[in-house]
Amino acid sequence: MDPMSAESIAAFERDFERLFAIVHERVEIQWRFHRRADLEQLGPDLTGLLREFGALLRVVYRYDLTDALASEAAWYASALASRGPGEDALALLLDSWIVAIEGTIKPPECNALAAPLQTLRADLPHVFSAAERRRGAAPAAEIGTVVESLIAGDFAEAWDALRGRMSGGTPPHELIVELLLPAMAEVGRRWELNELAIFQEHLATETVQRLIGGLSGCGAAVEPLHRTALVACVPQEEHQTLPAALSAYLALRGWKVRSLGRSMPAEQVVRAAEALKPDAVFLSLSMLSRLHETLELVARLAAPMANGPLLVGGRGAAPARRLLEAAGAQVTQDFDEAHRWAQGGAASHA
Repeated sequence: MDPMSAESIAAFERDFERLFAIVHERVEIQWRFHRRADLEQLGPDLTGLLREFGALLRVVYRYDLTDALASEAAWYASALASRGPGEDALALLLDSWIVAIEGTIKPPECNALAAPLQTLRADLPHVFSAAERRRGAAPAAEIGTVVESLIAGDFAEAWDALRGRMSGGTPPHELIVELLLPAMAEVGRRWELNELAIFQEHLATETVQRLIGGLSGCGAAVEPLHRTALVACVPQEEHQTLPAALSAYLALRGWKVRSLGRSMPAEQVVRAAEALKPDAVFLSLSMLSRLHETLELVARLAAPMANGPLLVGGRGAAPARRLLEAAGAQVTQDFDEAHRWAQGGAASHA
């Protein structure tokens, strides 16, 4: 598919709020006046789902990432199928955006903007097949045991599992990678499949945060690297577990870590880099829809980090690797690779 023209992108940006209002109204009519019980099951999540998909479209159009649209749509397909609406609901979502675009924006821009959505709409059976493949297999027994402790909020039981591994010689930083990250990935998978209540997901998140904090104080004395790491979520990013785990991992490997947490405004991340003068900055990008804010932040960090590496990780970074690395960042999905590369080693581009 040809790259989106500047005129098409400008038209979508100019009319985005109007387009979203049309999409929202069309879906609401189906929900409230046509008694779509399948949509009612989504409840208060529906508006957020619609807006998040719109934010994804802005990124896809602006940065020529139409190839990533199908894989991102597989997540929506999986989440919708698990909650009842399934293929009909995703078809309604796509149809609503197509109708809004074609009814608001003039040709030829509307044709270019609608084309990737029409292709995706026609390919929905394959999208849902990909969603089925996303479901994956159950984790190894040891990880499954930790998951059960997390969703029950049973810190003591989960800590016993970690302590048993440490008494057998496993360093705490390896437990973060080998047990806690896979356990939280499984929690995310079960949430996507609607196998967890909201309270269970919150219990798991809070419990794993406590476990990460506990592991931070358990490592044997390591020789300090005399290097400072600044860890932050990108602006509007709310997923804090991954950067918290990375902060603990780096500290256990000898780094002095400064963590800014979630959803930090770009200006404050830059000010922190200027004030703290870290040797490396690590950014977490979970949602591809936050790519624009991430690229802006990377550009603003170029001056304060002129002599130090800037690394971006998380699920949203993988499909945007080309753009992020062209902007001066390094993309990695591996804690050990990030640790090594930030010290001047080579990172894999596999």
